[in-house]
Amino acid sequence: MRTNRMKQFKKNEDANDMQEDDHNIESTKTMNDDEIEKTAKDFSISKIYHCVKIVIDYTVRLAIFVFKLSSVYLLWICLHYFSAHLYIKFCVPSTLTGFIMSPFMVATPHCQGLRWIVYNAASVINNMWIILGAWIYSMIWIWRGENAANA
Repeated sequence: MRTNRMKQFKKNEDANDMQEDDHNIESTKTMNDDEIEKTAKDFSISKIYHCVKIVIDYTVRLAIFVFKLSSVYLLWICLHYFSAHLYIKFCVPSTLTGFIMSPFMVATPHCQGLRWIVYNAASVINNMWIILGAWIYSMIWIWRGENAANA
C-alpha cells in the first residue's frame, strides 16, 4: 500500500513539473525577441560566472585540505625511504668489511635511530592504508545505503 501511495505521489509530482514547463513556455511566447535575447544573455553570463566561482572555490579548498592531510603521510613515506637506504649504506654495507663490521655498527646511535625511523615509518604507512581502506569502505557503505533507500 505504501508503494502505491509513493507511485501516486511521483505521478502527481511529474504532472506538476509538466504544468510548470508548459507555463514557462507560454510566458516565453508572450515575450518579444529583444526581451528573450537580453534575458538569455543575463542568465547565461551570471550563471556561468557563479558556477565557475563555486567550482574554483571548492577545488582550492579541497586541494589545500588534501595537501595538509597528505603532507604528514608524505613526510613519513620519505623518512622511511631515505632512512632505509641510509641504513644499508652506513650500517650494513655490501662489502666484506661491512659484513665484519655490522655486529659493531648495530649498536651505534645513528644505526639505532635509522632502524627506529624505518620501523615507525612502516607502522605509520600501514595505518595510513588501513585508514584509507576504512574510509573507502564507509563511503561505499553510505552510497549503497542511499541507493537502497531511493529504490
